[in-house]
Amino acid sequence: MAITRIWQAGLEQGNLFEFTNTSGGGVAASTTDKKTGSYSLTCINDNCWASVTIPATRQIRGGFYFNPESPNQGGDINLFWIRDASNNELFAIEQTVPVGGSNLILEVAGVNQDTELGAVPANTWIHLGYDVKIDSVAGWVKIYKDGVEILSFVGNTGNADIVTVFHGNLTNAGVNQYWDDMYIDDTTGEAGAVPAPLLRFPYVVPNGNGNYSQWDGSDGNQVDNYALVDEIPASGTDYLTTSTVDELDSFAMGTYVLAANEACVAMIPVVNAQRTGVTEQLALGTRYSATDVVGSDQTPASTYDYAWERQTSAPGGGSWDQAAIDGFEVIVKSRGSY
Repeated sequence: MAITRIWQAGLEQGNLFEFTNTSGGGVAASTTDKKTGSYSLTCINDNCWASVTIPATRQIRGGFYFNPESPNQGGDINLFWIRDASNNELFAIEQTVPVGGSNLILEVAGVNQDTELGAVPANTWIHLGYDVKIDSVAGWVKIYKDGVEILSFVGNTGNADIVTVFHGNLTNAGVNQYWDDMYIDDTTGEAGAVPAPLLRFPYVVPNGNGNYSQWDGSDGNQVDNYALVDEIPASGTDYLTTSTVDELDSFAMGTYVLAANEACVAMIPVVNAQRTGVTEQLALGTRYSATDVVGSDQTPASTYDYAWERQTSAPGGGSWDQAAIDGFEVIVKSRGSY
């Protein structure tokens, strides 16, 4: 069966647009500590979290990097949890600090099911992965630390669709904690759990003109449009706009140097966009070696929102090797009707 990416976030736009909802005064895109790039998600207060609403499913896997500034001072704290449409918790990963170490607890349907002693060192990035099937008889929840299974439950995991995924602090917080390089895959139909891949989401920004320049800049022309979309965080005063269907704009991009034994499994063009009417749409893609690959039509929200298109092959075929990473452009295309 196909494994389908639902969502990913690296906070590298310097805002929280990648999430559906946030709660608590201490939730932010932070530059203080990060696994990749310049930003991570931070939460400090009780009931402080960022959530993403996903298409209803009973089977997902995913992962994230996690770093507590210091161990929680007593009690249990949800650092990751999943809920159904009625806001019932299906499972959670909790952090607790009894005397002698910082532990992880797997909670399923409100009951602690498994514990890993000393799993969370302070001021250290670890990767936590999960593979979940919701089923009243043959369900499972598997939790992996740095790719190695540490927590497990098999049996009745409930009888409701997963619709919301949370990263953050739910109770007993009081110290900064950080999350980075988060993703969720739909694994419906997979016969068993497998360790979630350790993925990272570095970010590159426009740094020059591309092959197309048909959108209108907020500076009143179509010249050097890349300079209007290169700010981090995104600017509300520099932007591109169009009122014509099938107009293209593209941007030369900065690069990312692959480390030894590191591979790029996908390029993911992203934008912050909004529509001012009802029927406007856009499509995102890439250009490399004079070949364009533009993805499906998407409908932006009426306020600034996050749109993305995941491409696992470079235009023209082949992997995203260093040459493709060095030489690609990002494309934005107006779609819908105006």
